[in-house]
Amino acid sequence: MKRSSLSLALRILSLLLGVVGVLLIIRSTELGLAQADSLTDGEQYDSGTRFWLVQQSGIAAYRTLGAILAGVGLFHALRPLSRLEMQRISTSSEQEDELTGIKQTLLPGAAKDSDTFAPRAAGSEGPRIDTAARIVNASPQTIYWAFVDPDVLVRWLPPAGMRGRIERFEPQTGGAYRMTLTSADASGSFEGKSSPDTDIVEGRFTELVPGQKIVQTATFDSPDPSFAGEMVMTWELEPVGEKTKVTVLCEHVPAGIRQSEHEQALSSTLANLERVIG
Repeated sequence: MKRSSLSLALRILSLLLGVVGVLLIIRSTELGLAQADSLTDGEQYDSGTRFWLVQQSGIAAYRTLGAILAGVGLFHALRPLSRLEMQRISTSSEQEDELTGIKQTLLPGAAKDSDTFAPRAAGSEGPRIDTAARIVNASPQTIYWAFVDPDVLVRWLPPAGMRGRIERFEPQTGGAYRMTLTSADASGSFEGKSSPDTDIVEGRFTELVPGQKIVQTATFDSPDPSFAGEMVMTWELEPVGEKTKVTVLCEHVPAGIRQSEHEQALSSTLANLERVIG
């Protein structure tokens, strides 16, 4: 239960206890007066004497209990919110708004519990950008570690139907890497860029911000000019509660790579990340 919800529940419970206390005071007073009247055989006494008689009756203990419940309950229920409670409510509201905004971008027809989000459409106003995003059940620091550890990276980076091998890996600004992706598809439907079943990718890390961002370039080793050029990939890690929204943006994508297939592969990679470390 969220802290703001727990605080509200405690206030409601305190209010109920306060109401019970007030009712207990009223009822015990009525019973006490009735008992006092029975002790005086109907004789008339001033209010002070009647009050003293009520206090001496066995009902007084219930009035005291009612007064305690009413005082403590109503005080806690009606007291102003503390600064800490206001911060908790504000933080909870901001997180819910952020999650609601993210959920609205879910892919049509996709399962909502997968936390996979629609890519940004490449508009005619700017260059093509292939992208995908996913909420991963891990901290930004854990996900960043999964990027810079080659033994972990090779387990989740290759999309479905591919397996990877890292031949060079220098996780530092300006550091280079070389990776080979091989198709595991026995049907032979995959068309590799470097060979019929292989993609060879070389690049370098241009920016590494622990727990926040990884920016890298990628060049395909291919004789086909449609796959030439240097693609820029930016991985952004944004905390969402105890989870992390991982967004990947690819710029200057070679024309030979179809956008729909590329974004599908990126979503598959993020699903692998969730499976490996989530």
